[in-house]
Amino acid sequence: MSSTSQSLRLRWHLVRLALGTLIPVVAFAAVVVFQLARAEREAVELRVLRSARALASAFEREMSGSIRTLQALAESDRLDRGELEAFLEESTRVLRTQPSWRHVLLISPDGQPLVNTAYPWGAPLPAVADTESFTRVVETHQPVIGNLAVGQGARRALAFPVRVPVMRDGALRYVLTAVITPESLTDMVTRQAPGNEEWTRTLVDSRGTVAARTVDPARFVGQPASRSFLEKTRVAEQGVFANTSMDGVPVYVAFRRSQPSGWTAAVISHRGALDTPVTRSMLFVGGFGLALLLVSVGGAWVFSRRLERSITEAATAAAALAEGVPHHMEPSSVRELTRLGEALERSGRLLRERERERDTNLAAAEEARAEAVEATRAKDAFLAMLGHELRNPLAPIVTSLELLRRRGLAGTPEHEVISRQLRHVVRLVDDLMDVARITRGRMSLHREPLELSSVVARAVEATAPLVEQRRHALVVDVPSSGLRVLGDADRLTQVVANLLTNAARYTPPGGHLQVRARASDGGITLVVEDDGQGLQPDLLPRLFEPFVQGPRTVERSEGGLGLGLSLVRSFVEAHGGRIEARSDGPGRGSSFTVWLPGHEEAVEQSTPSERREELPPATGDASGEPLRVLVVDDNVDAADGLADLLELSGYQVAVAHDCTEALSRVDALRPHVALLDIGLPDVDGYGVAERIRERMGEASPVFAALTGFGQDGDRARSHALGFRHHFVKPIDFDELNAFLEAQRPGRSEVA
Repeated sequence: MSSTSQSLRLRWHLVRLALGTLIPVVAFAAVVVFQLARAEREAVELRVLRSARALASAFEREMSGSIRTLQALAESDRLDRGELEAFLEESTRVLRTQPSWRHVLLISPDGQPLVNTAYPWGAPLPAVADTESFTRVVETHQPVIGNLAVGQGARRALAFPVRVPVMRDGALRYVLTAVITPESLTDMVTRQAPGNEEWTRTLVDSRGTVAARTVDPARFVGQPASRSFLEKTRVAEQGVFANTSMDGVPVYVAFRRSQPSGWTAAVISHRGALDTPVTRSMLFVGGFGLALLLVSVGGAWVFSRRLERSITEAATAAAALAEGVPHHMEPSSVRELTRLGEALERSGRLLRERERERDTNLAAAEEARAEAVEATRAKDAFLAMLGHELRNPLAPIVTSLELLRRRGLAGTPEHEVISRQLRHVVRLVDDLMDVARITRGRMSLHREPLELSSVVARAVEATAPLVEQRRHALVVDVPSSGLRVLGDADRLTQVVANLLTNAARYTPPGGHLQVRARASDGGITLVVEDDGQGLQPDLLPRLFEPFVQGPRTVERSEGGLGLGLSLVRSFVEAHGGRIEARSDGPGRGSSFTVWLPGHEEAVEQSTPSERREELPPATGDASGEPLRVLVVDDNVDAADGLADLLELSGYQVAVAHDCTEALSRVDALRPHVALLDIGLPDVDGYGVAERIRERMGEASPVFAALTGFGQDGDRARSHALGFRHHFVKPIDFDELNAFLEAQRPGRSEVA
């Protein structure tokens, strides 16, 4: 492969080396200089900010003095006696001592002016100018500094009020106001600025109007500040930011907002005063660095010509060795190039050896992969057959136990032991099949909006016999509504039931179990706690792995395969949730916390158990004729037991064990429903259904599969071939009865 057109000559690599060496050095120097300049700039910013704080403090002192003077005047006994004319004279005397005041007002709480030192007693008085500040005093009974406004008098001059409440016996009697001119503020602001300083100082009221300015106050006082200034100063108490002045000049603004008046003191400086040091420093570093780079590049260019000749000779030797042609490399002044020639020859030999080893390893890997694929197929086939073979003998046992119960022969302790242990075996088979599906990535969820309380109720009902047997106290604290999830009701019920079963099994008799759920973290948290034997710390990290169990004890004689918690985690994660376990150690109980995403938009829906209608006993249809059912199963015990059970329920039943016998029974019975075992000899259940349809035509019965194969592919196939339902052995008799009742003539639409 040739890449000459994309490569660079050695001299250019040396140039790049020189650049790569010097650029970081120059960049580091630039960063250092920049940091120093920025530190200097920050010092200037801090000085400007301190100046803004000093201006705000001066304004606050000035206003505090005016407020104290007004508060002293408000204590006049003439106000107590209602001698307002005498109070006017007293206010006039006080006004002469306050150069910043224009005049003094006394206003009633309803806003009626009573005294104005700008008008003689008895003269008509103008209305209140800044009603906002007046209203705040009336509402808060606290001193208030108003905003700049145009007066209501004949002069229409700019001013702002300082108002204090006049309180008597806890009630507001009057509002006393000093009207202050912006010129007095300009004088105060000017006193804060040294004579040789170029900074502009400004006071802005809480509404954003310029009240004082050291530069050109006649032009800007009374004008609104810029929008950008107001946006920056209203988000923080103080700070420094870049802006454009009211003159249109780029500036930096340092501000401090005074409290509680809401006025803002600002100090404005040209950007050049802060940016110039950084700019000069960067120009100096850039120029110096460029000079260094030019010198280094020139030296690298000259040196590279000598080195390039030796490398070209080494490349020629390498090409000759690749073609198997001996080539003598001339001695080089560079020792590394001489060693390179020797290494190239050795590399050729090693490369050929490695290629032979690679081919051998690839062949072995391909053979191992083929074996693994075949082993996976064999395992899947084995698991499917295992499920079928385990379920087939379980079906007649379950059917026989149900027959004993219905015939009143199941009241013995031995019957309860057999029933309990049989349920345990069925659960082990179901767990094993679920793990197989999850391992192959074939688990499917039938999601629907539902309340978590319905899931917990079903799980509690399923585990109630074990909880009662071990005499546990179970507390369920789950709201009946408000905890909605979008999930598979059966899988979520299995999650809660597995956690409750573990808690009951690993807690000594008479223990305490608790299930609680709450909304949290944008979802729903479900906690199952117990005060049982707890968990070993070294077991917690592996607790949710398949086949992991704690040490067996006598109390754990019913221990399973170690698949329950693995299934729980798989089901929870398939719903987008997570689960974690916690225990303080052996003998101190354990806690399992499940988090599931909420589903706020879910509509109220009933659980499957709530949706199941109460069906009447199987006494026949409206005409009195019983429902006719054909059972076809090559397992004689299972078929006969199921037939006996259906007959006890009032159905008319016929039994067949193969295709030929099934066709003969069809002619005699004319069934409404046919329950067909899929794994029949000679002709399977699908073939039997096809032959029955050919014989009966439109009068064909409703077909349902009765099989030990319960994987998703099996269900999909039976549905595609026209089977109305897929029952997995051992059969759920309540589910079977509901299905049969739905197939009665006149009710087929319900099925």
